[in-house]
Amino acid sequence: MVETVRTRRQGKKNIYIHNDLSNSAFHFKKQIEKKLSADDRNGLAFEYMSCLVMLAFTIEAKVNFIGHKAISNWKERLPFDKKINKVLKHLKISPNWNKRPYSSLESLKGFRDFIAHGKPMETEFDEEVELLKEEIDRRIDLDSEWVAYCSHENVFNTYDDVDLIWKELIRGAGIEPHETITHGSLGLTIIGKL
Repeated sequence: MVETVRTRRQGKKNIYIHNDLSNSAFHFKKQIEKKLSADDRNGLAFEYMSCLVMLAFTIEAKVNFIGHKAISNWKERLPFDKKINKVLKHLKISPNWNKRPYSSLESLKGFRDFIAHGKPMETEFDEEVELLKEEIDRRIDLDSEWVAYCSHENVFNTYDDVDLIWKELIRGAGIEPHETITHGSLGLTIIGKL
């Protein structure tokens, strides 16, 4: 017979998804670095894409975290541009949207929307072009718009920019870095044996 004990469990947990998303982006960044150091380009565009998608989700989750902590009646379902502007205004941060790190957010958001709202693209063309003889057998370019954004420079610059913006936001909100980490506590009191 299994002995049971009557207990009272009390605790709390604070799950902050931005940590998981940020760790995922970091994982993809490390995978990219590892592949590049091994001169392995197999699937690299997908690693870039995955890192950028995670960065887009990360910055939105981080904005939601700051909004939740700093603004009463925070509404995380607002469009991203409204949310970030609301947080920046509340924190009295006036970014230069034409300069990094904030200029990265518009491109990142556009990339995220393109991927998240994927739709067919059908294009027709009929054109005369001059080609070098060795280019005649070249295959049709089937890359989509997202592929061009998935460059090494864009991925690594965006990664750094999201990190800089995050540090500015938590500093502006007066939140210590350790307060942004998922955590919890549990207490257990034994009441008696059954």
